[in-house]
Amino acid sequence: LLLLDLALLANASRREIGGLVILDSFMIVTGLVGALSKTMLARYTWWFISTVAMILVLYFLYSVLGARAQQMSSDVQSTFTALRNLTLVLWTLYPILWIVGTEGAGVVNLYVETLGFMVLDVS
Repeated sequence: LLLLDLALLANASRREIGGLVILDSFMIVTGLVGALSKTMLARYTWWFISTVAMILVLYFLYSVLGARAQQMSSDVQSTFTALRNLTLVLWTLYPILWIVGTEGAGVVNLYVETLGFMVLDVS
């Protein structure tokens, strides 16, 4: 819903919104496949694929939706920019937490990982 809100704020076309939703869904599904994979190689491979999809989503926010938002009023531009930048920072933390958490390298324990995801989800 966050991406849909940003897309609507930027006055994106239905085609742009559809592409963004498909890419976001792909990112989520590949992350789930990674979490459910049995071998570490498979987990890291799916994590990488999901992270590349996330980078493409964030690039879409900056390029396509950013250009759309520039055509809107200054209030819409500033609101979009603030929300987009917050999304970039918070979303960048997800794959980092995943890779150091119990699904990845196991550097942090389950409690820290759960707390981290909980904070990110409500932020």
